[in-house]
Order: sequence, then C-alpha cells, then structure tokens
Amino acid sequence: MSLRINQNSLSIGVHRQLGITQNALDQAVTRLSSGLRVNYAWDDPAGLAVSERMRAQISSMTEAERNANYAINMLATAEGALATIDEKLIRMRSLSVEASNGTMSSLDRSYLDTEFQQLKSEITRIAAVTNYNGLHLIDGTYSEGASGAGAQGIKLHIGTYNVSGEDYYYLHLADMTASGLGLLSVNLLNTAAAQSAIDTMDTVIDTKDTERTRIGSYVSRLQATVQNLQVSKENATASESMIRDADMAEEMSAFTRAQILMQSGIAMQAQANQMPSMVAQLLQG
Repeated sequence: MSLRINQNSLSIGVHRQLGITQNALDQAVTRLSSGLRVNYAWDDPAGLAVSERMRAQISSMTEAERNANYAINMLATAEGALATIDEKLIRMRSLSVEASNGTMSSLDRSYLDTEFQQLKSEITRIAAVTNYNGLHLIDGTYSEGASGAGAQGIKLHIGTYNVSGEDYYYLHLADMTASGLGLLSVNLLNTAAAQSAIDTMDTVIDTKDTERTRIGSYVSRLQATVQNLQVSKENATASESMIRDADMAEEMSAFTRAQILMQSGIAMQAQANQMPSMVAQLLQG
C-alpha cells in the first residue's frame, strides 16, 4: 500500500461521491416539499416542454368549458322570454276565436282588440328588454339576414384552438317582436279580421315553437360540449400529472437512500482523512 501526504486521492474520491449524494438528497427534498418531479428545466427538459404545452391546453379547456356554460345561460335567458311570449300568444289566439263569433257586437270586438293590441305591444317590449350581458337576444339584432354588428350572429368559442366549426361557430336568434312575428297589421275589429287572425296566430305559434326547439337543441349541443371538455381535461390533467408530479413513495425511498449514503460517506471521509497520519507513524519508526 502506498502512502502520500501531498495528495490524498482516497479523500478526494470520497468527497466527490459525497457531492453526488448531496445533489441526490437535495433533489429528493425539493421533490418531496413541492410535490413535483420537474421543478427546474434541467430536471427533465423534454418533459418540461411537453408538460407546459399540456398545462396551456388544460387551462384553455377550462375556459372553453366556461364559455359553453355562459352560452347555455344566455340561451336559457332567451328561452325564458319565449316561454313568457308563449303565454301571450295563446291568449291572443283565444281572443281571435272569441272575436270570430257572430254574436259579438262591434263594441265587444273593440274591447277584445284592445287587449289583443296590448298583448302585441307587450311581446315587442319583452323581446326588446331580453338581454344577456348587454346582448339583445330576440329583438332581431342577431336574426338571419340582420344588418349591422349582429349580422354574423353570436360567436360561441367553445374549443381550445381557432378552427371554424370545431372550436367556434355562430348562432342566430329569430326576431320575436310583433313585427318579426308578422303581427303588426293583425286586429280583431270584424269577423273576417278575427278569422284571419286565428290562422295568423297558428303560424306565429309555430314560428315561436320552432325557435324554442332550436334554442333547446343548441343547449343540448352545448351540454354535450361541456361533458366532452370535462372528460378531455380530466385525461389531459392525468397525463400532465404523470410527467410533472412526483411519486411521493418513490421520492421518499430516494430520500432515505441518499440520507444513508450521506451518513456513510461522511464516516468514510473521516476515515480517508486519517490515512496521511499513518505516514507519521512510519517516520517515527
């Protein structure tokens, strides 16, 4: 066995191993305290890049889900207004049938027509005041063939990218004012007008029912969109977790191993540092 006093290579080697163990211990402590396997870019450069993209995707899915729920709330507002208009239309048809009866006098019909015209005005008022976050929904602003800012319809962005038909689409809501429904010239002032009003009211009620059906279909579609986004987000979150999150059991094992190696390394460092002192024994001999 050779003994040297200028260079203690054994001590240097032990010191190097202690540095490696210290890095492993530091990494285990960091992962255990943060719960993350990837805390710095150098922990897993490729994994970090994939994880960051997935985190952006998950965040976008969350926002797209909110957008879809906002749209559902908006359509529920429009549908609620149409349910109220429905009551007015049913009453107006009843008045039309009543006014068609030959036993009614002109004065009687004028009374019926007064109520009829007030209901007509109320329908227009309801359509005008029905709005969601400043969007006037059923007054014709966003109807097919409308002009101005609402001509394209209301944009629903319910995806994570920017592909038309996949990530966003536009919807139109029909004009439910008295004018839009074709009620402006309808009256009950004579038998012929009242009889014509019955047919007109049937057409108007069909138009209203068609619009309510369309709105209901949009809501069903959006509810399916929300469910799909929730499933996609769940799967993406699980995948991102596998890349970025720490396996606590595995990291605890690594921490325990590094602790034991650190303790034994320190003991061996002390022993290695004692080796040069053996030269003094040779010199004394």
